[in-house]
Amino acid sequence: MLLQHLNDFANSRKLFDNLAFRPKAVRWIITLDDAGKLEGRGLVETEGEKRRGKEFDCPQTMGAKNSGGMAEFIADNITAVFGLDTDPEKSMPENTREKRNRNNRCKYDNFWKQIEQACEETDSQALRCLLSFKPEPGQPPDFLRCGVSSKNKPGEEPAWWITKADGQEVRLGPDNFSFRVGGQLLLEDETHIRPFWRKQFEKENKDREEDAPRGLCLVTGESNRPLALTHNPKVQGVPNTMSGAALVSYEKSAPAFSSYGFRQSLNAPTSIQAATAYCKALNWMLHREDHSILLGQASCCFWTQNETDATSSWGALLKQADPKAVADFLKSPWGGREREILQREQFHAVTLAGNSGRVAVRHWMQVTLDSAEKNLRRWFRDLDLKPLRPPSGKENMPPLALFRLACATVREAKDLQPEVTAQLFRAALEGTAPSLTLLHPVLNRLRVDIARDGGMALLNHSRFALAKLILNRNRKDNIMEIPERQNADAGDAAYQCGRLLAVLAEAQAKAHDYKLKGPGVVERYFGTAMTSPASVFPTLLRLNRHHLDKIRKSDKYEGPDRFLDLDKTIQDVFTKFNCFPRTLNLHAQGRFAIGFYQQKARDRATR
Repeated sequence: MLLQHLNDFANSRKLFDNLAFRPKAVRWIITLDDAGKLEGRGLVETEGEKRRGKEFDCPQTMGAKNSGGMAEFIADNITAVFGLDTDPEKSMPENTREKRNRNNRCKYDNFWKQIEQACEETDSQALRCLLSFKPEPGQPPDFLRCGVSSKNKPGEEPAWWITKADGQEVRLGPDNFSFRVGGQLLLEDETHIRPFWRKQFEKENKDREEDAPRGLCLVTGESNRPLALTHNPKVQGVPNTMSGAALVSYEKSAPAFSSYGFRQSLNAPTSIQAATAYCKALNWMLHREDHSILLGQASCCFWTQNETDATSSWGALLKQADPKAVADFLKSPWGGREREILQREQFHAVTLAGNSGRVAVRHWMQVTLDSAEKNLRRWFRDLDLKPLRPPSGKENMPPLALFRLACATVREAKDLQPEVTAQLFRAALEGTAPSLTLLHPVLNRLRVDIARDGGMALLNHSRFALAKLILNRNRKDNIMEIPERQNADAGDAAYQCGRLLAVLAEAQAKAHDYKLKGPGVVERYFGTAMTSPASVFPTLLRLNRHHLDKIRKSDKYEGPDRFLDLDKTIQDVFTKFNCFPRTLNLHAQGRFAIGFYQQKARDRATR
């Protein structure tokens, strides 16, 4: 079903119109004069995201490139352009190194052979100049060197270094190169180069179809169609994949992955056109913010069947969750669209994660657009929680952004697993309840951060908003629902114990004129109080008597505001439950944390 809907998407959006080209980042431009000589002292760096370079509409070949020997036309990496290994100092067995060197040479020969062929067929002066520049294979030009940086840091591994046009030296990454000749960027030459490649691509596809076996396509249901042995183009942009990865692939040398003597992707027969269509559809969405979002180690794509712009703002809502944009969406999500159309329209979403050369589908969903809209509205309402302090507006990412919510479960963003983001993506658009076990790492991080950072840990509003959503969506009938603001009258013992700890902490802080040095009751006892209230609260209440006495005797707190209603609040908490629970289960621990947070927010507002 997934491949079928992706195939329909590619056809409905007419993605085959520009199939010979695809967006690709090119970081380095080799600038040549009319004689094929390098202009300036080095290369020109294009401006792009994360030092990958600017994206250009680059020629793409449908041939398999992972095994080596095949290069892209006019724009490729250091191996294709110069015949140089990307990691020449890497230790490997001699036979492996020999094979790698052969593949590198084949890729270099293929790159320049394509340019020679284009020059013959187009009689392009720019390509003749480019052939004059053609470097010797394996011989780095003057602007390339292999070694350590000029700073010679201890333990630094050798790498390739590039000299830029301004003389600055920069470490080479997995970057692509292309050429500018006589002021003309060859990637944008519509006179000779791009028309040549369109004809070449069409011929390449025709030859591929003629040589392909024929049979029934499982995606379209059509018979006697040329079947793809490998599905191309590769899917680009999924985390933890190489330069490209396959959604459908089979190991040709492993019998365990074959059936009835079929080889490679003939085990899941798909026509060349359908395979190209679904890959093109995924690549198109993965490069557009209105159809995909990147969430740590996963990419989530979404689309509708007919209403092309119906979900154009949803990616930004989930990725950035700008408060004004969220408020506007909750007021008027559709801007005049008829409800009947929304109830018929289908909304599709898929969550993808990478595993080296393969792409794994973590989740696939299909609901009506009307249901997805209602679920997204419910998502933001379930996350609504009065913050400890108003947002400063200086955050790089608002607290309710989906990625930031997911990061509340881990110490660092790099530890985030695709399963977590997939669960939250489903919860936002499908209305499901994230697993209650997801609350465990959230509370663990809270416990650790409070012990280390004290009250600063409470400024992570994402953590408590996510906890509220998990608790309410996993709530049973006899358990309290977590409100947006504090519910001081709730009869839930866990929630009230959380409030009580916050009040005791406020009394201690006030007794020390809010200048307490060293860990206080929260830093020392939060973890134990959250899991076993009965073992710690009697001790804390005895300690609190001294804090109240100190406040009473202080000259700083006179008038009706003398105790900040601390004693009254403590007595009020005790009227809501009978005794301290011995232990709290995971759900109750979450209610304890929310009760603590909301009481802290109230105390801060009162101050």
